[in-house]
Amino acid sequence: MLTAKFPRRAVAGISALALSLAGAVGCGDSGGDAGGGGGGGEFRRPVTMVIPFGPGVGSDQAGRLAAPVLERELDVQFPVINVPGATGNTGMTKMLQSRPGEAVAIMPADTLATTVAGSSSFELEEIKPVCRISNAPSSLWVNTKSEYKTWDALSKAAKEQPDQIAVATVGKGGIDDIQLGALAQKGFKFKAVPFAEGTERKASVLSGDTDAIYEQYGDVKENVTAGQFKPVLHFNNKRQEGLKGDYTLVSELGIKDVIHQFRGLVANAEMPAEQLDKLSTACSKVESDPKFAEFQQGNLEFEGAFMDSAEFEEFIQSESEKMQRLGEQYGVFE
Repeated sequence: MLTAKFPRRAVAGISALALSLAGAVGCGDSGGDAGGGGGGGEFRRPVTMVIPFGPGVGSDQAGRLAAPVLERELDVQFPVINVPGATGNTGMTKMLQSRPGEAVAIMPADTLATTVAGSSSFELEEIKPVCRISNAPSSLWVNTKSEYKTWDALSKAAKEQPDQIAVATVGKGGIDDIQLGALAQKGFKFKAVPFAEGTERKASVLSGDTDAIYEQYGDVKENVTAGQFKPVLHFNNKRQEGLKGDYTLVSELGIKDVIHQFRGLVANAEMPAEQLDKLSTACSKVESDPKFAEFQQGNLEFEGAFMDSAEFEEFIQSESEKMQRLGEQYGVFE
């Protein structure tokens, strides 16, 4: 079981709600367990796949490609719904309000970071990792028509105009804030401007309302292909195969620790263990699915992203500790 080691200052009503729902489950279902399945962890009712961000973003793409694989492996429907808001927390709340075993959610690194920042609407103890299916590096992208077409130009402006050069981010408390905090300690003080929707983030850069966007290649691929965006800073210690352009690596700035954008499935911690095991096993088939493999390659994601439930749980714990350490080091988490 995950343990939340971090202080929280946000809404704290989900745990009691999840427990009350768990206690109510079973009434009206013949012979089923707490998750609505039969003996042996069978799934007999549809399992809702909650995407805690808007349509078209990386989490949405990954979830919609994973759902049919899980349907095939488990012989049950996985309807997909988008519930954006609060850096993924609105969707996580929606998942936790469902009966255990009848919903899962895609959780990215951004949403995990909110549990560390103290802005989440849920505790780590309330969720159970199912599997990790995706992992990708991020970059700072600029409008090709902007006056800041290189990292040298953008970073010079950030030094000369601290907290004035705006970067579109996914939301308060995400990994964007942590990585921008690392840049601030190097003297590059950007202004984070959060947007709930990916389309709004990209539109802000195209309109000139923001000067750059923190994002993975897959989320801005269409803009790159159209010649609208170009990378100027890559949050990695080596160049990414397939990522074209004259960009700088954060390791060249002396920044060694980075947080990549992972995406994985999580469930209500009350999901029966047998169902969780079957779901994790079915999830292992996602990465080898031709359409999902094409998605990973086309979005320049890291290979070998899959982790089963136990591996993903250990990973989440270590990433949480890393986020806490870096957030404090960079003055992001007071």
